[in-house]
Amino acid sequence: MKKIEKIMKHIKWKNLMLIGGVLILASCTTNDSEELDLGLEVTNDKEVLNARMIQRNQPISISSSTNGRKEQDFELMLKAELQPPLVNGSALQATSIIQKGKFLAVSYNTAGEVYGGGIDLITEDLEVTSQALLESDINDLEFFANSLYFAGSTNSSSSPAFVGKVDVNTGKGEIKNSTEVIQEVGSFTANSITEFEGVIYATTGDNADLGGGVYRFSTAMDLNNYQSIEDARWVVGSGSYIYCLSGEPSKISALDRNNLDLVFTIDHSSETLPEAKQTIDIDDDMIFVAGGEKGVLIYDEDGQLVKNLTFDGNSITNAVSAEKGRLFISNGEGGVYVATYKKEIEILGKLELNSKESVNHILANGDYLYVASGLGGVKVIEIDD
Repeated sequence: MKKIEKIMKHIKWKNLMLIGGVLILASCTTNDSEELDLGLEVTNDKEVLNARMIQRNQPISISSSTNGRKEQDFELMLKAELQPPLVNGSALQATSIIQKGKFLAVSYNTAGEVYGGGIDLITEDLEVTSQALLESDINDLEFFANSLYFAGSTNSSSSPAFVGKVDVNTGKGEIKNSTEVIQEVGSFTANSITEFEGVIYATTGDNADLGGGVYRFSTAMDLNNYQSIEDARWVVGSGSYIYCLSGEPSKISALDRNNLDLVFTIDHSSETLPEAKQTIDIDDDMIFVAGGEKGVLIYDEDGQLVKNLTFDGNSITNAVSAEKGRLFISNGEGGVYVATYKKEIEILGKLELNSKESVNHILANGDYLYVASGLGGVKVIEIDD
């Protein structure tokens, strides 16, 4: 696996990390960005880029099962599908989606031993306007104040985990090739990144002794705080806290959003695979946890379990997205499900997407649902109330 190949390159980094939090910050803020080359290449050829966007306008039904019983009060329409970019004849796999303002952005990485990824920038009219390809995996991304922030891993550094940003010309919808800023972080891969109240937070997973945990950056990507957390997998902000989801041990760490001090934890006892993707979302004072083989775990703001949604078959829940009383659920090869959570918490059923690809991420925002289907690219689904 990619992680094993990097162990010998990280002995020096590991020794620094074991000394303590002060040296962690010192080692990370020495900014080796000029030495870290991700091989960023930007193209703005809209004719070429939009050849991958296929318009569909096909209705999507929801199949009810023993897990789904309630009548749905909305309709779904598959508006378009975006095929993934090809690099050296091989397709990248869609890993994450973010939608802010009039833009949608998609991140990609490469399965297996080879590193390679990309970012697509798409307008609200579903026009692909810009693309960045990199010699590095991009696992997650964020869009804030005319900049794209991203988290990933590469083989071109003594520490493979990194976070970075590129600026965007929002008038033209184009990524600026000359504005790349990269920060190396600890552990083997950076797996999530988010903006909250004008601050950038990112997680790196697996080994806390190697610098895994939550990082706090300015929007200029200056590191100003760090909290060590074992097997950190996802970060989200709400209220006064930054919530970090961990895989093993299975817990949610609520951190002070300013200094990242630990305030309280919630043990969620999910069953997850090593190095697997796992997200959380927060809405209506409820915390929704993608719990792997345990399905979806829903907690109140006091950390009490409210409901556990389970699924038939080979479903392994890796992502959740809550919007307007509906919870959309990514179950990997098990497909996409939808549940309600306003008056009562109940599964409606499974979206009939007629797709065999494993779903890596899901985002519900306003009147749209975006599905990152790995090698199947991205599905854009309209929600009609």
